[in-house]
Amino acid sequence: MFKDKVAVVTGGASGIGRAIGEALVRRSAKVAVADISGAQAEATARALGDNARGYRCDITKRDELAGLAEAVSRQLGPISYVFANAGVCISGSLAATDPSEFDWLLDVNVRGTFATIQVFAPFLEATAAAGGPAHLTLTGSEHSLGLPTVGAAGAYTATKHAIMALADAARRDWRDAGVGVSILCPGMVDTNLYNSRAHRQDDYGGASALPPEQFEKAKAFMAQGQDPGLTASLCLEGIERGEFLIIADPSIRRFAEVRAGEVAQALDIVDTRIAPA
Repeated sequence: MFKDKVAVVTGGASGIGRAIGEALVRRSAKVAVADISGAQAEATARALGDNARGYRCDITKRDELAGLAEAVSRQLGPISYVFANAGVCISGSLAATDPSEFDWLLDVNVRGTFATIQVFAPFLEATAAAGGPAHLTLTGSEHSLGLPTVGAAGAYTATKHAIMALADAARRDWRDAGVGVSILCPGMVDTNLYNSRAHRQDDYGGASALPPEQFEKAKAFMAQGQDPGLTASLCLEGIERGEFLIIADPSIRRFAEVRAGEVAQALDIVDTRIAPA
């Protein structure tokens, strides 16, 4: 399924994105590692071997996404798989969230993902029309499925709920076009997501570092998460099985079922208040 096919991974230099690239290379895919840090993208591509190539891309810049798509198509071949994985995170309650940082999360996680879908749509559709495999995978989160019980990250939760909506809409839009869609929903994964501000663009206040004590505390907390290699393996296995919703951590059940139960209860209530037509 992946052998000799071209895959683009945004946010591909580290964390889940890098692990997806590693898993794809093991399946003999040709991997475009795209990241806001061009140096890290190139370093990761070198580590992955001859089947990978690094590209700098800020997904908040549509022209950079367009340039990425054109370059990958020209240099590696028809694009079969797009992993819209790039994302950032901050913690805190909604009331305590700086509005400028909320804008940053929206622009990267939501508008950037939307732009990725739009820019790569014609490439995936062309591959499907030519009879090749074509698939879009969005990296959602446990935050896409409910409200996690550990920590407060209200702005991040809002953006990951939006990713679920984008995935659902893309699945509907491409139902008859031969382009598959999945959303990967991991739980806590051992990545550097806690250090998102280290690559914050100048438009949103520039890069900044966590205080050393806070950095070490966040790093130790995230280290309790799932190995990103396992997350990536579950992702590709889900795509191979044709799954739309790929949940990578069984512990998500405890709060996803709370949301599902609330929906079911609300529907039961409205059934008693409004007679079916």
